[in-house]
Amino acid sequence: MGNVKLAIRTTISFLLFICIYGFNFSAAAESPDHLVINASTDSRHEVTFNRDSDDACTQCHKDSKETRQGTHGEKVVAELGRDLKCVECHNTVGPNHRENASQVTKFSSAQSEIGTHKNLLDFGAILKATGNCTECHTSEKLQEKTWVHDVHAKKATCSSCHVIHADGEKEGMQALERKEQIAQCVDCHKDFNLKKEDKGE
Repeated sequence: MGNVKLAIRTTISFLLFICIYGFNFSAAAESPDHLVINASTDSRHEVTFNRDSDDACTQCHKDSKETRQGTHGEKVVAELGRDLKCVECHNTVGPNHRENASQVTKFSSAQSEIGTHKNLLDFGAILKATGNCTECHTSEKLQEKTWVHDVHAKKATCSSCHVIHADGEKEGMQALERKEQIAQCVDCHKDFNLKKEDKGE
């Protein structure tokens, strides 16, 4: 009786081995030309995403679609060959975003606390806020644009001077008139705008 059980167990093990590994060997074997599937021409398993990945965002932030296209519209499409999606900048948004809105990257007012005449800088907040921008806007590209980027790299966030979600009409400092540019400088460099007696000199 023991020999019969051993024979059955061995036979079942052998059949399982053949079934499992035998098919793997046949799949790895070279296929005839007429059975080779060309992935570039066979579209049976292609998945096309029909839903816009920004739908969840634009259900509440209805104007975001248009404003995103303003600042990061045609130029980004030309460079990347595709639209920029919300999560490419707002990548910390979790499933409980409505209950826990602090997960969203806050760009405005992130760089400083108002002091007596000057702003007190928080370098950690600056680097965190500008980190999203500098993934695409590299330091080399920024240096080519203007010297202002070098001077303010660790002293201000990008949104201190640039409108992140512009309406298409204004895209940062370049679109501002000279007086508007100076007004933005004075926001931080307040003591240049004070009289000597106000400075305590």
